Amino acid sequence: MNKEVIRHHILHQLRVECDNATRSATAAHEAATNEESKAENKYDTRGLEASYLAEGQSRRVLELEQAIVLYEKLEIVEFTEQTPIRLTALVTLEDHQSQSKCLFIGPVSGGLKVAIDELECMVVTPQSPLGSSLLGKRVDDEVSINTAGRSVHYDIVKVI
Repeated sequence: MNKEVIRHHILHQLRVECDNATRSATAAHEAATNEESKAENKYDTRGLEASYLAEGQSRRVLELEQAIVLYEKLEIVEFTEQTPIRLTALVTLEDHQSQSKCLFIGPVSGGLKVAIDELECMVVTPQSPLGSSLLGKRVDDEVSINTAGRSVHYDIVKVI
């Protein structure tokens, strides 16, 4: 799998999310400044709630714009089996039931999933439990994470 293609798909999804968030922020701002949002009494909080929503949506737009810039400038590194995992590694994990997971180590936007040629790949960040446990590991190493009160073990089977 080509990591430039993965980056392209990540950027596409981030741009779509940013466009949607921008429209939502604009709508929330219009609602907050609309004449109908003026408080009719001291218990009427529509305008205040709309302004909080507008602020949150605007913050989300800024986060997405920053993520887009990070991924545009991200230097893609090629890995060998002996290269320690770090940013831009494309990692294939396998659990003990032979279930595979494809992970891209990215700077932000953890949890974002992209599908390429019927293979789903998820972005994990170094700040996440799984991402931090992968950093510095190599092919044939094992990682363990605790989820829902139980420990899950994965073998690192491929890194590119």
